[in-house]
Amino acid sequence: MTNSTTEINAFLENSRKFAEPMTRLQALSARTFERFARYGYEVAGDYLNLSLASLHAATQTHELPALLKKQTELTTAYVEKQTQRSQDFLKLAGEAQADVTQWVDHASTEFTARTKTAKAA
Repeated sequence: MTNSTTEINAFLENSRKFAEPMTRLQALSARTFERFARYGYEVAGDYLNLSLASLHAATQTHELPALLKKQTELTTAYVEKQTQRSQDFLKLAGEAQADVTQWVDHASTEFTARTKTAKAA
C-alpha cells in the first residue's frame, strides 16, 4: 500500500516538473501580451487625441491659413510622438525576444539534465 502511494507521489511530482516550463511560458506570454496591449492602447489614445485636437482647431479657427498652421503643428507633434512610440515598440519586441530566448535556454537545460538523470537511473 505504501509503495503505490510513493508511485502516485512520484507521478504527481514528475507531472508538475513536466508542466513547469509550460506554466512559465504561459506567464511570459500573458505578460508580453499585456505589454503589447498597453502599447496599442497608448497608440490609439495618441491618435484619438490628434483627432480631437484637430476637430477642436477646426471649430475654433475661422481662417483657413490659421487652421492649416494649427493642423500642421498638431500633426508634427503626433509624428514625433509616434516616432518615439515606434522606438518603444522595438524595445518591447527586443525584450520579448530576449525573454523567450531565456525561456528556451532554461527549458532545454532542464530537459537535458532530466534526460541525463533518467538515463542514469
